[in-house]
Amino acid sequence: MDDQTVDKIFAGSLGTLPPVSSKIVRIFTSSTFTDTSMERNTLMATVYPKLKEYCREKHGLEFQVVDMRWGVRDEATDDHMTTELCMKEIENCQRLSMGPNFVVFLGQKYGYRPIPTYILASELAQFREILLTMGQEVILLDTWYKKDSNAVPPICILQPISSILVNFNNKRVPKLQQEDQAKWWDTLDRMQKLLRKAATTLYAQGQLDFDSMHNYLMSVTEREVINGLLKVRNTKNHVLAYVRYINNINLQNLRRAGLFIDIANRALDAEAVRLLANLRDERMPAKIEPSNLMRYTVEWIGRDGLANDTHDEYLQNFISHFYRNIARLVDRAMRKEDSSPQGQIVTEILQHLHACNNSVKVFYGRENDLEKVRRYILGPSIQPLTLFGAGGCGKTSLLARSGSLIITWLTEAQEKDSSSPTGDDGSNHPPPPTDNRRRGSNINGSGEGSNTKKGGETDRSNINGSGEGSNNKKGSETDRSESSSKTDSHNDATNFLKEEEMSRPDSGRASPSQGTASGTLSRRSSTTLSRQESDDTGFTASGASSRRQSSSGIFSPVSTMTDGRSSHRGSIALSTPIQEHPDPDPTSVPSTIKINKPIKPVLIMRYLGTTPDSSAITPMLISLCQQISYNYMIPFDAIPDDLVPLTAYFKQLLALATREQPLLVFLDSVDQIGGAQDANKMAWLPTRLPPFCKIVVSCVYEPENPEISKDCQTLRRMIDEEDNFIHVLALGEELASQVIRHWMRNSHRDLTNYQWRVVSNAIARCSLPIFVKLVFAEICRWKSYSRAQETHLASNVMDSIMMLFERIEIQHGRILVFHALAYITASKSGLSETELEDLLSLDDRVLDDVYQYHMPPVRRIPPLLWTRIRNDLPNYLSEREADGVSVLNWYHRQFKEAAKERYFKNQNLAIYFHSSIAEYFMGTWGGGNPKPFKYTEIQRMRFNLAEKEGEADRKVPLQPLVFVGKDGKVSRYNLRKFGELPYHLVRARRLDDLFHNVLFHYQWLHAKLSSCPLQAVLSDFEDTCNNLEDREMSRELMLVADALRLGGAILTQYPDLLASQLIGRLLPEAGANLNVRRLLEQCDKEGINNCALMPTAHCLHTPGGPLKYSLEGHQFAVFGVCLTSDARFVVSVSNKFLIWDLSTSDLTRAVNPGIEGVFQGLILSPDDRFAAAWTNNSQTIILNLLTSEQIVINNPLQEDETVRGACLLDTHCVLYGQSQWVLLTMQGVAVEIRRERCPLSQPQFQLLSMDFESHGKYHVVFWTGDLDDKRLVLQTINDGQRTSPLELHSAMVMNRKRDILYTCADLNSANVSVFRLNKDQPTGNNRKGRNCNDEESGQAGGWCKGNILDGDDLLLQLSLSETENHVLGTTALGFCIWNAADFENKTPSAKRIDLKLPTGVRNISVSLLQSNSIILSKNDEFAVAGVRKNLYVWKIPTGQLVKVLDAHFGRILAIVPYTIGPWNSVITSSIDRSVKVWNLNNVFEQVHVIDRHELQIDSISLCQTTGVAVTVTRGCVGVWHILTGKLMDKLAYNALGAIVTHALITQDGRHILAAESGSILIWEWPKRRVCFRAEQPSVKQIMLMEEDTKFLTASRLGPANEGKAVVVVRDCPNGVALYEVEIPVRTFRPAILTNDGLMLVMQGHEKNRDYLYVFQSQTGVLIHKFIPRYQGAKKDQAGLLIPVPGKATQVALMDQDKGVVFDVRTKKHIRTIRRWSGQVTKDGRLGLYAPSRGGLELIELRSSSTVSQLISRSAEGVFTNVTSFNATDQYVLYYHSGHKTLRVFRVLDGQMLANYRLAAELTAIDTTTDGRCVVIGTLDGCLSVLAIADPAVPGSFQFLASLPSRTRQTRIPSAVSGESSRSDQDGDSNKKNRKGDKESGGGSHITLKAAATVAASWAKATQITNNKTGTVQKVTSKACVIS
Repeated sequence: MDDQTVDKIFAGSLGTLPPVSSKIVRIFTSSTFTDTSMERNTLMATVYPKLKEYCREKHGLEFQVVDMRWGVRDEATDDHMTTELCMKEIENCQRLSMGPNFVVFLGQKYGYRPIPTYILASELAQFREILLTMGQEVILLDTWYKKDSNAVPPICILQPISSILVNFNNKRVPKLQQEDQAKWWDTLDRMQKLLRKAATTLYAQGQLDFDSMHNYLMSVTEREVINGLLKVRNTKNHVLAYVRYINNINLQNLRRAGLFIDIANRALDAEAVRLLANLRDERMPAKIEPSNLMRYTVEWIGRDGLANDTHDEYLQNFISHFYRNIARLVDRAMRKEDSSPQGQIVTEILQHLHACNNSVKVFYGRENDLEKVRRYILGPSIQPLTLFGAGGCGKTSLLARSGSLIITWLTEAQEKDSSSPTGDDGSNHPPPPTDNRRRGSNINGSGEGSNTKKGGETDRSNINGSGEGSNNKKGSETDRSESSSKTDSHNDATNFLKEEEMSRPDSGRASPSQGTASGTLSRRSSTTLSRQESDDTGFTASGASSRRQSSSGIFSPVSTMTDGRSSHRGSIALSTPIQEHPDPDPTSVPSTIKINKPIKPVLIMRYLGTTPDSSAITPMLISLCQQISYNYMIPFDAIPDDLVPLTAYFKQLLALATREQPLLVFLDSVDQIGGAQDANKMAWLPTRLPPFCKIVVSCVYEPENPEISKDCQTLRRMIDEEDNFIHVLALGEELASQVIRHWMRNSHRDLTNYQWRVVSNAIARCSLPIFVKLVFAEICRWKSYSRAQETHLASNVMDSIMMLFERIEIQHGRILVFHALAYITASKSGLSETELEDLLSLDDRVLDDVYQYHMPPVRRIPPLLWTRIRNDLPNYLSEREADGVSVLNWYHRQFKEAAKERYFKNQNLAIYFHSSIAEYFMGTWGGGNPKPFKYTEIQRMRFNLAEKEGEADRKVPLQPLVFVGKDGKVSRYNLRKFGELPYHLVRARRLDDLFHNVLFHYQWLHAKLSSCPLQAVLSDFEDTCNNLEDREMSRELMLVADALRLGGAILTQYPDLLASQLIGRLLPEAGANLNVRRLLEQCDKEGINNCALMPTAHCLHTPGGPLKYSLEGHQFAVFGVCLTSDARFVVSVSNKFLIWDLSTSDLTRAVNPGIEGVFQGLILSPDDRFAAAWTNNSQTIILNLLTSEQIVINNPLQEDETVRGACLLDTHCVLYGQSQWVLLTMQGVAVEIRRERCPLSQPQFQLLSMDFESHGKYHVVFWTGDLDDKRLVLQTINDGQRTSPLELHSAMVMNRKRDILYTCADLNSANVSVFRLNKDQPTGNNRKGRNCNDEESGQAGGWCKGNILDGDDLLLQLSLSETENHVLGTTALGFCIWNAADFENKTPSAKRIDLKLPTGVRNISVSLLQSNSIILSKNDEFAVAGVRKNLYVWKIPTGQLVKVLDAHFGRILAIVPYTIGPWNSVITSSIDRSVKVWNLNNVFEQVHVIDRHELQIDSISLCQTTGVAVTVTRGCVGVWHILTGKLMDKLAYNALGAIVTHALITQDGRHILAAESGSILIWEWPKRRVCFRAEQPSVKQIMLMEEDTKFLTASRLGPANEGKAVVVVRDCPNGVALYEVEIPVRTFRPAILTNDGLMLVMQGHEKNRDYLYVFQSQTGVLIHKFIPRYQGAKKDQAGLLIPVPGKATQVALMDQDKGVVFDVRTKKHIRTIRRWSGQVTKDGRLGLYAPSRGGLELIELRSSSTVSQLISRSAEGVFTNVTSFNATDQYVLYYHSGHKTLRVFRVLDGQMLANYRLAAELTAIDTTTDGRCVVIGTLDGCLSVLAIADPAVPGSFQFLASLPSRTRQTRIPSAVSGESSRSDQDGDSNKKNRKGDKESGGGSHITLKAAATVAASWAKATQITNNKTGTVQKVTSKACVIS
């Protein structure tokens, strides 16, 4: 494809288009019928299946063969349509096939020479005349050919055989059938002779040309060769030919020989031999590429002459050559295929351009609708145009026709503009008028050009600038004259062509590569933005005049706008890269504009849902961006992949349109787009367009069907110009008649008068285009001689479709048609033709009907049968792509509905079809597995069969989950299987197969999760549950589904973690759920191939309990959470906006405004269109929730006030500070600034909060600014009038109507009073944080005090329940609840429910009026509050605390009730960066507790001998069972206020050394007794020495830059001090022992120099000190010291990515190891290099060379990493803080075994001494143990299977859950004179027996592998360090 053609395609040219590249290899095989059956059958049996597999696995192509000679039945010859079908199939193959498309097999037989089915009536009259003159009878021709006058010109049609010989197809009476068949062949022979004689005679006389004469002589095979080979331009890449010669054919056996040569009158047919020789030996070799022509010569052997056994060598050579040549041509085509992004988008564009041309071909009429589109294209509208209407009303054709007329319209507009008089030549033509709607020039009510209608409506007719001045109309509409219409047309052109000059200054626009300035716009820009959006603000010239005349003029601008400038202070920045185009002063528009350059529009056409890249939003937008980028020369590389930035980038690209190169985007069926996870699929569609850009979309709208009309309703909300919606209606009788007559003329058809009356009657009843199309298809079949009963039409669409189905069933066989169409209808997304043929070939009901009188060589459906059916369904089955495959599906929804009505009435049949499709996609009979079948009785009798049953290979493919290449890597996934199989198993009620092969099958889940969105996986579970009645099964399904949801944030990015996620969450449920247990066993066995890190025990939240979802994605604390009014979405904000769909837990939108500062709050507008959030640096973000466009508003307040809060209306935003508030439009333009003063004249009072209901009604709360001063003042403003102020204190809340106030009114009391607003004054209708407009009328009133209810404690906050039936109060010690009805009853002592928090837990006041909130569950059954990080649940009305949930590992910031519809939930957000949804219905279900500390884990120490891990948190020492993850004990010498910094456990597990609160402790464990305690402050290091007989403790004392390190070495376990040393230090570095254990080495700082101090480790005697000198040494830059393995006295000093090795005995510098991070194997050979900027290398230390590049150097970014070898040096561990992932690499080959995403940030890590397990401590206080299950190591699966969590044995007591063992208690622990808590600590008691159980479980788990791995069990020293 040349560059010029590519340019035209990208520009959307609809001219001559090249064919579309497809994903199909479709080959037409041409041959004679009888002589090549052996070759064709062999190909069918052995070669085609292999080619199908080859194409699918290597290239992802569908391989199809069209063999019209195979399986042909008598019915196929009955209507004489076979030849015509063959020609159509050759054309289809040439159009669709990738590479080869035609293969011909020729021998020595010319083949069947049929007579023409159609003959021109004039030509047949010539034949009759010449035959009569020759004395021939023409009665046969008159009998078999009938004249059809409906054809133009008239033709004569050969009648179906059975219409005259009625028993021709009567197989049930073979004798009668044989008689009629003999008659037909005799008749055919006679007619052949007559027609050939007439043709040759007329040719000889010069009355007929050669081609017309030859038409009566040629065979079907020659006709195929002419179309498939001789007329083809490029045979090299598309055509193969095989010629076979047989020597010594035995002519004695004419019957057998006649199969291979042409026989006539018992002799060789000389004419046929001559014609064949000319074709085979002359014309074909001259045309075909020599390399593509293969000749074979074989001998005639035996009686049969040619057979498989006698010619096996020939057959093998033939099929081998055939396979290689087809594969070669396919490979060649794929090499030429442009797989680049440009090549792929060319294919995509071509498909839609072809679709557009096809629609244009059949378009007629609708001039009025086209004129509306033209006016939009040429007019000034800056919003998209929507074509909407019912299904089948013609939207697609109208859109296509509009697109095809673009160049015509623009050219005419250019010519008109060029030829129009201008102001310069003295004409009266006025300059272009200003677009008042867009300019908003009348914001003060004084602008010119006011155009009003009666009733004050805005006249939209003036929007095109048709005049100036006032234009008053008496009615709602005024007819235009023809001249004014022409003027409007000219103005439309002028508006489009001059749009740039009128709508933006000359400064130009930013290109996408330039981005958007991060600062603020100029004041002029800000003001212009206001003018652009003036219609949104409600202040257009006429529509807002009455509002502007209100009493106080509140909605007047801040200052008068002059010359487009405003004096308001606030500056506004657009953070979304969308260009806004301001209108300049109208006086600056030049009066004359000359256009010299021709317009070259860029036309983008998309028929959404018809291709993979147009079926989902993300790929669709990418393809649009690619096409735009190509035309405007922007690189593709800048196109984002994620939806949110992609949407913004697309809108930015639209601004590239210019006057010379306008951009026009036509998108059909936007309601068919998928891939949007939220309800608004239209968020990507821009609502404001830049100059020279227009967008036209279409969508369905049927008022009686709200579900399919919801997208149109969304567009209505987004596009506020009514004129931008065109309702496409039915054609109407007159236009429908014109359309049909037009189509008939183009088809060269006509009707009789009677038939035209039938058509008129039909379209009078229904004139929808889809019905007209059905009528047209039906009447095209009518002949002039058709009987009246054959010319019937239905009266509606459904009946017409039913008639169509009925006719096709009668014509092609009911069972065949029934099953073929039923399979297509049953499919989820359509079936490819290969899949359909495979399904029919597996369907024995169909094959029994097809082959009831035949015995096929291969038991498959003949391709011809489906081809004939498809040919009779023209354009009703559309080709589209699904899952990467071209599939057939009904082109219109009504066809599918009709097919379901017809074929699925019987539920058993529906189950049968779904089950058959399910079996196919399971691959049950694929890969050569024969399927059994039963012979029919007719077959057994006809062919004398003794057997009743047989089996046959149906030649269908296997259906693997993944296709693997030769390198063993996954080449692609079987998306068709993923999409179809679950759907059909559910509907076939095959639950066992569904569970075992899909929902509880690890490989299925992993493969689908790796290739499809998480929601696609979850939808399989949801679909099953919706069709399942068994509640137990549903619960088991939802356990897995909810586990996937809980891990969704991780699995979406890391699908390889599926096994570890399921195991970590579902282990506690495995015992009671068989399917879950089987799934987890698969995870252990097969999941290690994807991620070798497997949890040894339950370590993640388990589904089924109260936690429904954990919504993760924020990187900072979540300070705001709001529910949309429909309760479907939750909007949250941290430093970005995240929106989740609560029905699926999917993250539907993420918007990062990219600002600095922390968000303080979040609110939504009443209509859910906008969200607003404000930051601590007074920036405010207004986010359009429909389009994701955002506005950044810098502080608009004056006098350096800060933004304290915001209120949102539907069209405006209010920001308030300490004394003033600003009203802004949603575009951020300040409309009004007002100052509020406390009505009590208290100067210290300032604004605390505002509640804005409408312009005239709002409430202001004042406070002193001192949190300890609880006084409040409430001021209500109603219709501009201020009510009397209320003096309040502490807490207050209003109801939604804002007419009832609950508050504390008495400063000396905590009682709650109720106030009511004067009933006469109007009220709003909303709640806090949610505001709406209201009518501004009525009289001012005030608050009237009502009843008072007692309150004992000072209130921190008041709120109302969702039903407003209860008043909820927050106090310091708990909560209280009043019944709102008690305030009505004026009961002085109404009952109050007090809810007490546990001892030690208190509520605090974040700010005045704000504290911890409490909410009520559905039906007011429970009260739920979030305090600290827990959820507390009380029973109502008893007030009993019934449940405490460990909800977050950070403070809960917000709690929101979610009790709408079936939901009974609560939503919480936390400082831990998560949002969680809790199901209160499951609050009492079993919760599988995950043990954890209150604070983060700082360090870990392991004792593998006893299977115990010791952890350090700030508050205690934790003792954990490694394999079960249970926290067995918490140790703290001071139960309250302990500060623990270090802890180590000895290798025998009997003692734990700890540093706590300035003391050194030695604990005896499990006795939990402190056996030694000594004071030692500021401990920085504890290290065990000499096989745990000694230990070292190091402290740093003194000021920051000066000080000393004190090291004490003590005996273990008695604690006796052996020696003490001191050295001066600046920065403490841990001490180390040399490898021989004889020297203790430390770093010190003395005399402003760094020193190494070397002591004797036994005595503490200083051996010497020296300055470590090396090249590049800098003061205080040295890092850690590391003993060099294998070198007794060498240590390495780490310094900035290098290690400097010294011999501390000789004080010599040995060498410098560059690019080393300090990690080293025990043999000292290998090290690791992991720079902070990213990358990981395994290095050889001796040479500093790279052994293996484990992670590329630039892949990770600058983050903290933790890197180490495991204890056995077999694996490398690498933790990346940015990704929170722990990667494991095998040292032997550098292969990555795992990439494990942690749930929280890693804070400590260690590995067990056998190297089997990694123990991880995290920020949330959890300890996780992950087994390294290397699939290459024998016994890995067995190790996992033997773990206690898998065997469900070894119950370990938990300190967290409060369990303890009551037996075998130590006597000392029960002594009454024990010293309080000082030796008992703060944890629960653990016994010696339990400790023994722990050790035994570890030994059992490791027993099976210790002998195999030979790991090192001995540790010479262990250190615990704070770095």
